[in-house]
Amino acid sequence: MESTKDTSPQHGGFRRIVLCLDSFEASRCAGAFARRLARPSSELTIAALALDSHSLASRAVLSGLDADDGREELLKGAERAIVESRTMLANWAAIMRTRVIDLTKEGDGAADAVVTEAHDACADLLILGIRQHHGLVRWFDPSVAGRLSQLAPCAVIVVPARYDRARDITLQRILFAVDGSVTSLAAVDIGARLATADTQIRVIHVVDRAMSHSGSVAGKPIEDTFVKEGARAIEAAAGKLGPPRNVTPSLVSTDQISTETSEDDIASAILREAERWNADLIVMGTHGRRGDARAYLGSVPNRVASLIEIPLMLVREQV
Repeated sequence: MESTKDTSPQHGGFRRIVLCLDSFEASRCAGAFARRLARPSSELTIAALALDSHSLASRAVLSGLDADDGREELLKGAERAIVESRTMLANWAAIMRTRVIDLTKEGDGAADAVVTEAHDACADLLILGIRQHHGLVRWFDPSVAGRLSQLAPCAVIVVPARYDRARDITLQRILFAVDGSVTSLAAVDIGARLATADTQIRVIHVVDRAMSHSGSVAGKPIEDTFVKEGARAIEAAAGKLGPPRNVTPSLVSTDQISTETSEDDIASAILREAERWNADLIVMGTHGRRGDARAYLGSVPNRVASLIEIPLMLVREQV
């Protein structure tokens, strides 16, 4: 697979994009979303995964087929996914490469195969479709999500199967959820590359009132501490949106939102705000402040991904 020596991120989008597919509907949604992010100078790698037929032999997707026949069906499905994506993305990238990854033959797990492909392509963005309850080996089971967040050499955008707002326009509304950690600030820095002068940006911090009012801690003093920390987190994130970013200051809004005092969580609060604000994309860091019970980035992105109805960008500290 071709690569170039210049692997540094560029302002104004992403140069090297890996679109990871299988034969299911979520991949079509991911392909349509990729078209919104590709630039005339983009180098696009389309990698279609044919899942391990042995691990899927007992599932309904291969019902009635033995392992060999099942493998052939999965390979054909991966080839069809590539053909469909090439047609969908024709003329949307300067360079387009394709590859079928046969997990039955290569022996890697899905997450390892995706990470390897991203490394080989010197990618600065990885896009993949997810089905929250089945499909690509349940991408966001904790073990798979953990490997992607720890090993991916670039930012990751996951597109849910039910996402149906993919249009051939740039992103209009990007929502950043921050906690003040280095990782969340890296997410703002990377996610802002998708902004144009017309993009509306919203930066939020979630005050976890459910935790501050739990029986193990004192309510109001702890909540006040959360609010102060949130204000600092938002200020730091807003500072990442200045020049040379192509962001219009008047289109940037910030706010602290909160969970309910009981039977609520940070992920649900983020999703409610995204729906209320009609966001096109949520951007989060994959890990927050280690050892701090108040830091929510880490397990929260996995829960957001399991419930989300719009694309989600995940960024680790060093990409």
